[in-house]
Amino acid sequence: MNSNQTLDRLSDDIHLLGDILGKVIRQQAGIEIYDLVERTRALSKTRRSDQDPALGDYLRQLVSRLTLDEAEGVARAFTTYFELINLAEENHRVRVLRRREREAYPNPPGESIAAAIGQLRADGVTSEQMAALLADLHIELVFTAHPTEAKRRSVLSKLRRIDDKLLLLERQDPLPSERAELEKEIRAEVTALWLTERGRTRKPHVTDEVRTGLHYFETSIWDVLPNIYEELAQALTEHYPSVTAPTRFLTFGSWIGGDRDGNPNVTTPVTAETLRLHRGLAVEHHRREAHRLARFLSLSRRLSPPGPALRRTLEQAEPTPHVDYLRQRYPREPYRIHAALLQADLAAASEDDVVARLQGEGAAPLPALRSGTELLQRLTDLSDSLRQNGADIIADVQVAPFEAQARLFGLHTARLDIRQYSDYHTAALSEILASLDRYDDYEGLDAAARTKLLTELLNEPIPDLDGLASLSDETHELLELFRLLARAVDYYGPQLIGPYIISMARGPADVLIVLLLGYWHGLCLREDGQAFLTIAPLFETRADLAQANESMATLFTHPIYGRHLADLDRHQTIMVGYSDSNKDAGYLAANWELFQAQERLAAVCRTHQVQLTLFHGRGGTVARGGGPVGRIIRAQPPGSIGGQLRVTEQGEVIDERYGHPAIARRHLEQVTHAVLLASAPDYAERHAPQAAWREMMDELAEVAYQAYREFIYETPDLLTYWMQATPIHEIGKLRIGSRPARRQSDDPFASLRAIPWNFSWMQSRHGLPGWYGLGHALEAFTHDDGKLADLQGMYRDWIFFRALIDNAQMALGKADMSIAGLYASLVEDVDLRQRIFGHIMGAHQRTCREVLKVTGQQEILGNASTLRLSIARRNPYVDPLNFVQVDLLRRLRALPDEENDQAGELLEVIFLTINGIAAGLKNTG
Repeated sequence: MNSNQTLDRLSDDIHLLGDILGKVIRQQAGIEIYDLVERTRALSKTRRSDQDPALGDYLRQLVSRLTLDEAEGVARAFTTYFELINLAEENHRVRVLRRREREAYPNPPGESIAAAIGQLRADGVTSEQMAALLADLHIELVFTAHPTEAKRRSVLSKLRRIDDKLLLLERQDPLPSERAELEKEIRAEVTALWLTERGRTRKPHVTDEVRTGLHYFETSIWDVLPNIYEELAQALTEHYPSVTAPTRFLTFGSWIGGDRDGNPNVTTPVTAETLRLHRGLAVEHHRREAHRLARFLSLSRRLSPPGPALRRTLEQAEPTPHVDYLRQRYPREPYRIHAALLQADLAAASEDDVVARLQGEGAAPLPALRSGTELLQRLTDLSDSLRQNGADIIADVQVAPFEAQARLFGLHTARLDIRQYSDYHTAALSEILASLDRYDDYEGLDAAARTKLLTELLNEPIPDLDGLASLSDETHELLELFRLLARAVDYYGPQLIGPYIISMARGPADVLIVLLLGYWHGLCLREDGQAFLTIAPLFETRADLAQANESMATLFTHPIYGRHLADLDRHQTIMVGYSDSNKDAGYLAANWELFQAQERLAAVCRTHQVQLTLFHGRGGTVARGGGPVGRIIRAQPPGSIGGQLRVTEQGEVIDERYGHPAIARRHLEQVTHAVLLASAPDYAERHAPQAAWREMMDELAEVAYQAYREFIYETPDLLTYWMQATPIHEIGKLRIGSRPARRQSDDPFASLRAIPWNFSWMQSRHGLPGWYGLGHALEAFTHDDGKLADLQGMYRDWIFFRALIDNAQMALGKADMSIAGLYASLVEDVDLRQRIFGHIMGAHQRTCREVLKVTGQQEILGNASTLRLSIARRNPYVDPLNFVQVDLLRRLRALPDEENDQAGELLEVIFLTINGIAAGLKNTG
């Protein structure tokens, strides 16, 4: 299938789904709503093509005359349209991937693991160098519950079933009658989708978010991940036959159920339940595999005698009724019995009361299988016995995939990270020390005095914390959390707990507090030298990033933290935050500060012989570190990766990357491909930025920073404009996440999380956090032909700068000042509106103009035609949702009481438009 045929298939899918949706709208909502949708769509499309303001005015008047039911019908139509069209485009992407793989054969497709290994071989990387690279290779992708995925799990499931039927239409070459039946089934699913409320009746509980995250393991990750390992092994066999593939280089983590930062709904019982759900998913998947093996392995004892380890398991096994029955029925089939015993042990593990045990309430005996290590050993014994008898093919086909899943997912599915805000620890410790009569006012100490006191405490015996009286609920909860972590490690092993992340870490004392709490609970600084607590400071603001290396150097030379580091084999995870740094410093200055901070952190780790894993807190939007994954990884400071990468996967990006198995596999290939290439021995030397480029970036960043701070933080009217010209207030009421939109603070801007900040600007089509300040900086230099040539050279030859500009192009391309002007009309003060919006519009025009000078393009996204065309195709369908949202916001804000039933009805439709705009624009959060 060539590219034109592939596009034809996409067009066919869009027409099929569009026709089905039209029929459903006519049947379920009536001809009048269908006619309104068609008129709105046609007007919006003509408005875009003709650039006629009169059409915009007419469309605004049309929408203003809609009843609420009519507005809801129009919003539901365009929201459903995008949900369906996103499926069609997803299928198209899979089609393109398959076509490219066919065209490339027998060579590997681009950005694949095999392509990376082949490239490294061609570049002269030796077997010894490759073995060293792979010894350090570890990529961990971490799911978070940041609330920008607005779709309910019920909606996601319906969309996935429609996707499955589209695949059957394409792959099975159905007969006419079969095709008609499949289309009928799709229509039934679309009807159910139309009749399903998009909004939740309540905010999701944390455990709802946990289940949504685990949904993607069942959808794709569980089966896809072993294929990634197999691909690496095959590539090494071809290019480096003497090098053994690592057994565990790509894993998953999660914050969902462990992220306490500003979320009072994440409590110790919730974390216990989260660990149960993680364990339950893994145990049940493994139990089904064991059941399958028990049915398959009918091998005779006489023809394939069991090995010693297998015999030992059979002799020592506790009897169960089902296994006893199998022993009597199949007395000469030991492999079947071995698998049945494993199935029984997994069933017992599934019944274990994990929550009660983790909360110190479980008294029942521990199950035989407590960790993935024990499961893996049982499977290895089985595989070895088969191979000893020449049944390698059975071991390879029937047991090896099970072994891989046991190795990769253990009995915990994904490591659960814990995260808490640094100030929370400070307040809790101050209270604990006062209660212990150890120190009355820890919070009142300066940074040096805090570090001195913490050092003394770390040298003292562990105090009795059980009898402390009059502790606040928050402090009691923190101590309960550490007790839970200690029990989890004791009962089920350390594999199920990831790093403890300290948000807004500012210095060594913030890390030493967590070390102290871990020491008090037996998680670190143990006499046996074991360490079960990894502490990851998260540096987020510009100032904290600037001094992060000094903070870490102080820790590395601290006698007690140094001992802890030695217990961890001198491995340190450090997290850098993209969201809050952008909100603090603006797009360009934040990205440059992050780049330099990573360089400095890598250097200080090399100086102190510490192995560094940089943990990137990225989101979906450009302003939060989003963008094409390969480009992002290769744009990191040369030498900062070294085979180690940890990165968050957030919001709607999770569904986009893991909703379809083929796309999940491609995403994981691209991540691994980029990390392998960025970890090549000479990568840092070949890609180090020139000194002149660094000087230019220093100047650009300073201009951008000053422009951003002046407009965002020093323009009092900006806050008023933002709160009236975006749906930030309504986003705060969305029932899409368990976490509040704000941290507790009296400052409405400083307390606001970066996610709703970005989300609100994207919904209103300003997109400001993804580009503001860049144009000011570029304009300061492009008037000089020599400096313009330097900027053009930087864009051409420096991966970081090119990614910086191209990611901004994505934000600029999705921003739309004509739609943003609609939202500006919501600002009550006309003079304020004109001043602030006029400034934003001028800044947008300036940024587009300056970016085009640097890139040499004729239009924004001129170097990304597929994305540009996709945005152009989608805009006429996103616009009606924006028009409806603005009109409903105006109606809502005109009510004397925004808490009555009428306001509630308006809010429900506004929530629907938020869903639709997010689906139409993609990567909005």
